[in-house]
Amino acid sequence: MFPFFETIRYSNAVAENLFFHQQRVERTFLQFGERCTLDITSIDLKSEASKNGAISDAVFKCKIMYDLKGNIQISFEPYQIRAIQSFTIWDIGSNDYAIKFTDRTWINDALKSVPTDEVIFAKDGVLKDASYANIVLFDGNDWVTPTNPLLLGTKRALLLSENKIKTQEIRQNQLKDYQALKFINAMMHWEESPTIEFV
Repeated sequence: MFPFFETIRYSNAVAENLFFHQQRVERTFLQFGERCTLDITSIDLKSEASKNGAISDAVFKCKIMYDLKGNIQISFEPYQIRAIQSFTIWDIGSNDYAIKFTDRTWINDALKSVPTDEVIFAKDGVLKDASYANIVLFDGNDWVTPTNPLLLGTKRALLLSENKIKTQEIRQNQLKDYQALKFINAMMHWEESPTIEFV
């Protein structure tokens, strides 16, 4: 019923980074040739959170599922950061995830099929994303993120706007040239995002 969704960090009665979430919603409508009728910034998330018992100091994942008519369903659940110590490179083949669809079957299947904590997707040897996060790598001077990720993440957009990260094509065979890998998404602040050190 709801083919698309946004996941928003909600803490201390504040929904974070709504500007970039709204931009992605508008891109979704545009992709399907529709006029955007959903304004996330105008939804009273504090009221919605109180209905779900989500007003507290804890970090909650606010999930807004929606369709092209602007119908929505909102839920809140406590969020805990996953520990990631290992990953597998997995070629996406003909799969795509440029739109944040609620149907993530092929992504979840890939994650279930590997013995590691996480999957990093690649296409033709070029790195894209992890299963639930954008990736950034440290080259000794800068943190860089793939130029063409699987999904344009909202935390990625924020960090790019703040010049904290840069874009760069990153090939699988270049991983040895980097010192660290970090997983970023809307639910995690930069300093708490899981990091794997290579050296």
